[in-house]
Amino acid sequence: MLNVSVIIPTYNRSHLVKEAIESVLRQDYVDFEVIVVDDGSTDGTASICQKLSGDRVRYYYKDNAGQSSARNLGLIKAKGKYIAYLDEDDLWPSDYLKTVVRQLDANEDYGATYTRVIELYPDGRKREMGTSEHNKSGWITKYFFDLSPCLMPSSTCFRKSVWKDVFWDEALKKCPDYDVFLRVSTRTQFLFVPDTYVIKRWYPDNLSSQKNPIGFIDKAHTLERFYFHLGGNKYVAPKMANRQISRAYRKAGKISIALGNKHAALLLFKKAISYYPADFRLYINLIQALLKNIRSGNIPDWQMPEPLPPYITVSQKVRNLE
Repeated sequence: MLNVSVIIPTYNRSHLVKEAIESVLRQDYVDFEVIVVDDGSTDGTASICQKLSGDRVRYYYKDNAGQSSARNLGLIKAKGKYIAYLDEDDLWPSDYLKTVVRQLDANEDYGATYTRVIELYPDGRKREMGTSEHNKSGWITKYFFDLSPCLMPSSTCFRKSVWKDVFWDEALKKCPDYDVFLRVSTRTQFLFVPDTYVIKRWYPDNLSSQKNPIGFIDKAHTLERFYFHLGGNKYVAPKMANRQISRAYRKAGKISIALGNKHAALLLFKKAISYYPADFRLYINLIQALLKNIRSGNIPDWQMPEPLPPYITVSQKVRNLE
């Protein structure tokens, strides 16, 4: 049995995915497979990945359905004892797999590891996300819900057993990792490993994606579902849950104002107030939105996205590729 399955989802980033795959092939640790799932690319990704395919790199092409769908197919295809994720725009240093696998082998009470994250910007600047004291080990559900330690797919490695009957939610487009890690955190302890890191490369396209309220609306819906429908109330106090859900709606409202969508901002601030009426800042935000004179860019018929379905399933398209 292979020890590690590395899952790399990709879509129209042939220039980046090649470097991501190569960063895995340069690992000091050798007992792994790489599963590259191409989510319907049209830019030559197939040609590049097929050239790298071989005994340790397997390439799968599927119709475009989103990153979560690609990761789900990777999970279905994985043969390893451990599951590690690497996004196409991220890189691992050569000691990454050796370091995290050693920790999992030595700490049987933990089902997951996560590491430091170093952001690399186009101008060469580097910045470490979060600080080590913010990254806790153990049962992190409550802490993760409240403070969100620096936890992203490319910095995680899991025992495959943790993922039994757990899949990525394909309905979430902006923060599927927050949702799935919340759910997994109720199943196993997480171990923070400060001795290695992942390099998160930032480019104009992923920087610009931050200027969209849907990410925070997705987060609010994720928190609502986890707390009210998936047993999150066993781990998180009501006040904490209401405060964090309110905070996500407030951030979405502030982005909506910046984008000129007054109608959306009003709905989002009212939603935030309904969860945490003790936050006086929300009333200031609501008044500011009411007084905002927006002559262009407004969307008066904007509708709040529907709440998430209570259960997470894998699409039939992915199942058909098993």
